Amino acid sequence: MSTADQSPAPGTGTSAEVLPDEAAQLRSDAAAYSAQRRAERRSASWQSMVLSLAVVVGIVCVLLLLVPRVNSVTQPPLDVGAAARGVSTQLAFPLSVPTALPDGWRATSVRTARSTAGVLMWHVGYQTPSEQKTPSEQYAAVQQGQDAPAEWIRSQTNRAPVTGRQLVAGQQWTRYARQDKLQNSLVLKHGRLTTVVTGTADFDELARLVESLRPRP
Repeated sequence: MSTADQSPAPGTGTSAEVLPDEAAQLRSDAAAYSAQRRAERRSASWQSMVLSLAVVVGIVCVLLLLVPRVNSVTQPPLDVGAAARGVSTQLAFPLSVPTALPDGWRATSVRTARSTAGVLMWHVGYQTPSEQKTPSEQYAAVQQGQDAPAEWIRSQTNRAPVTGRQLVAGQQWTRYARQDKLQNSLVLKHGRLTTVVTGTADFDELARLVESLRPRP
């Protein structure tokens, strides 16, 4: 028997050959497995992020429920009398101070200021009781200046037209009213001093503020 005719005996341990089709299938399976693992990792990362965000939102909601919230900030009351005494030396006229106003009037601003036409003005502003009865705040202020020209009066009354006269505390005050910007004013010129009582409050409340005016003690 020739050498060419000899065939390997069974069980001699020769290595198995991998056919080209089988190798391609193995590579395809490996690529599919890798893609599946990447997709699973991305999905797990996304789910973890959503879960973490949900936990953070939950903690914030609990804190908002536990922490008390302030619905409004109330300004401490102003001492108008003390402020008037402090600024009186800056003014060349005897200023008037609201005194003994009834409950519901709250002083919000007290100052002197250089205003229109260079007039040094005394100002004290209030929220009025009607604020508690209407959706919006009502405001009234006393403003006084010496040797004030007509330009200053126009500025303080918001260029409102004259609508008549009103007797308050024994004196005739001139009424100004501007409807488009809601501003009412009572104006009195007495010698060199001009007093303007003005705001969004109605004329009854403005008159009440006028009646409370007293020379600074």
